Amino acid sequence: MIVGAGQAGARTATALRKLDETADIVLLGEEHDLPYERPPLSKEILNGASPSKATIFPGAWYEENRIALCAGVQVTGFDWRARQISLAHGEPLAYDNLVLATGVRPRPLVAPGATLDGVLTLRTIGDSAKLSARLSPGANVVVIGGGFLGLEIAATAVARQCAVTVLESSDRLLPRILGGFLGQYLTDLHRLHQVDVRTGVTVAALEGQSFVEAVRLGDGTLLAADVVVVAIGAVANDELARAAGAECADGVLVDAQARTSLSSVYAVGDVARQRTHWLGESVRLESWENAELQAQAAANAIAGVEPVAAAAPWFWTDQYDRNIQMLGGRAADDIVVIRGDVTAPSWCAFFVADSTIRGAVLINAARERRNIKRLIDTQQRIDCAEIGDIARPLSSLMRN
Repeated sequence: MIVGAGQAGARTATALRKLDETADIVLLGEEHDLPYERPPLSKEILNGASPSKATIFPGAWYEENRIALCAGVQVTGFDWRARQISLAHGEPLAYDNLVLATGVRPRPLVAPGATLDGVLTLRTIGDSAKLSARLSPGANVVVIGGGFLGLEIAATAVARQCAVTVLESSDRLLPRILGGFLGQYLTDLHRLHQVDVRTGVTVAALEGQSFVEAVRLGDGTLLAADVVVVAIGAVANDELARAAGAECADGVLVDAQARTSLSSVYAVGDVARQRTHWLGESVRLESWENAELQAQAAANAIAGVEPVAAAAPWFWTDQYDRNIQMLGGRAADDIVVIRGDVTAPSWCAFFVADSTIRGAVLINAARERRNIKRLIDTQQRIDCAEIGDIARPLSSLMRN
């Protein structure tokens, strides 16, 4: 029984079916759409592409693979001792193994006027369609939150010929991502595309009668706004797990095999917080890759298959003509090695400790990802001068 029919839930069902041809697999989702991936919501779909671009499989695929996909179903609780889940409508359902893939929800903005029409968030296909309809040329768009989601929305709004302002409460963009390495780079990139990026600011109120008309900052500055997008993070949907007695901490705590503290209960995707991770700390990773990998880990554990080795996490974002990929992590005292020219369209940065690469940033350098990932995952010892030398192919640094 899989609760949550997003990417992580659908991929768990897929992996289970590949491992077990006879198991009964039930996939329960609150949304009425077919399971879909979320990265296109702030990019292609927000820019007018068909919602089907995000769909993982057509409806017939679930029937052909004997996966019972139940849409529009609300799960109200579960009893892990009795191995039974309760529904808002219908009789309780029994299970042998339960997978929680309940995801996250947008963190709400706490400010006067936050409920005005035109104040939007972006999490679902419906959210993307609603926001897309408001991105008309010349519209004043204010994005509250300078994280990856907010910046992707800003880049798409610029492509739709909107006037865009990004507000970030920290003193720079992405302060917690790789030690803030990308903050100034992305600030310069967005300002180059005429985005008004303001850091170190607070939102005092959203103003208007029925519709939002302006954003008032903490210093009294008033910004005209036809639409306001709140992108200030996410809250884990871990209420079902908490009510059942599972250990949670801004997410359901799991081990490397996606097991929770409750017998035969697993958690995958955005809602799961892995106790010990490659990064050396407890983390909840909201990423496409994590949804894929945790789904496979849970399926392996349920089917009794050997787990795969932990690998460096991978993230990416597309903004304007930049494809930005991030691998691994960074500590404050890591050596930063630049490969290429940071003013050029394509370059890489490495974060090195004890002659091993802990993490990397790739700007329009997707072709290098495979080699860099292998260098990180194998913890191979390297020479900083060698990885910084663009005349030396990274593939030549690989050793058995």
